[in-house]
Amino acid sequence: MPLIPQGLRPHCHLLRAGIPLVGALALGACWSNRIGAELPTSAQNPFPPIPTPPPPLPSPSGTPGLPPWWPRAQSPGWKDSPYAGVLSGFLQGLAAQGGALSQQGILLWTPQGELLAEHLLDRPLPVGALDQLAISLMALETWGYEHRFETRFYTTGHRSGHRLTGDLILVGSGDPYFTEANVAELARHLHSLGIRQIEGDVKVVPPFRLLGQPDPVAGARRLAELLSGTQQPHPVAIGGSVSLLRDWPADAHCLAVYTSLRLGSLLQLLNGSNDRAMAEALLAELGGKTALLEYLRQRLVAQPIARLDPQMAPAEQDIRLGEGGQALYLSPRALAHLWEHLLDLTDGDPTRILPRAGIGHSTLRARTLPPGTTAQVGSAAERLMLMGQLPNGHNFILLNHSPDLGVLRRQQDQFLQQVLAVGEPLR
Repeated sequence: MPLIPQGLRPHCHLLRAGIPLVGALALGACWSNRIGAELPTSAQNPFPPIPTPPPPLPSPSGTPGLPPWWPRAQSPGWKDSPYAGVLSGFLQGLAAQGGALSQQGILLWTPQGELLAEHLLDRPLPVGALDQLAISLMALETWGYEHRFETRFYTTGHRSGHRLTGDLILVGSGDPYFTEANVAELARHLHSLGIRQIEGDVKVVPPFRLLGQPDPVAGARRLAELLSGTQQPHPVAIGGSVSLLRDWPADAHCLAVYTSLRLGSLLQLLNGSNDRAMAEALLAELGGKTALLEYLRQRLVAQPIARLDPQMAPAEQDIRLGEGGQALYLSPRALAHLWEHLLDLTDGDPTRILPRAGIGHSTLRARTLPPGTTAQVGSAAERLMLMGQLPNGHNFILLNHSPDLGVLRRQQDQFLQQVLAVGEPLR
């Protein structure tokens, strides 16, 4: 028997009892390990195994191991591309904020048409106010950059003193930006002719809109109220009522003609302010949403831009209207062709119809985009859309989803700053 130190001898009975217990525990541990090889792990192991990480996001083509945003045929060595990490970080940031990756349309390409990066290239998504670029393209091809709208004012009467005894006739031509300032100018012109009172009616010939009012009679009624208003410096009293003109009178003669800004300047106002009343006025003159949809299919699908990468060629299903026939849905690649057509019609200078970051008071002043970026913005429920050109000439399309639009706005701006920083050394 081994010697027990003097101080522990009073407790020797405990030591003798513990030795078999330690041995039993040791044997039991070995036995448990042996049994554990035959029983399910969860029955013996109190610590659950480390979960297997989820597989990577599927590639649109089904090729495993490649990120879903990278064009393999264009850049088979995508891992070495400087844009891979930037786009990956952007998508991860969107997902971290609750953005659905299935709702993130992203496209980057060079002025020569080389595809740099994409996510959901061919998925149609809501474009919001980016539809104004589609309206702009159709308007430029329909009327031309220098086109001006005329609003004419006729009368059937004659002046007697300061009174005009006869009707005032408004003949519109679809001016989308006839405003209260133009009515004040009309009042000043009537005063210059010595007219202070019109005893007849106000009759209107569509299309006439005041401040985007789609009803021509309502617009003419508002014009009569503004002319008669004593708060303005040149009031002209209107004695009669307001109605549509059914038959053109033989004795009508012209009093005044208002000529609008040229169409290019009107489109600058439209896209710089996202004036939806103005957009709807232009769209109505072009035939409405159905006509716009058909035009885009003919222009973008049937006549794609040859310099763009073949992967970016849109199909008919890339262009559609949402439920209810109101919201326009376009894929990133369809928007890319829309953008390139606009560049052609503006001689390569998109600032002829679009705002530039850092200049003026436009929709871009709330953004922190790289100075000199030319872009159009749009928004909808949990969505922000941004499309344009960076100072280095690279083009971008962002159709993004997130529950927090404030955070999403900052994410988009930071992403474009990073894209520009990558592209500058490459130049």
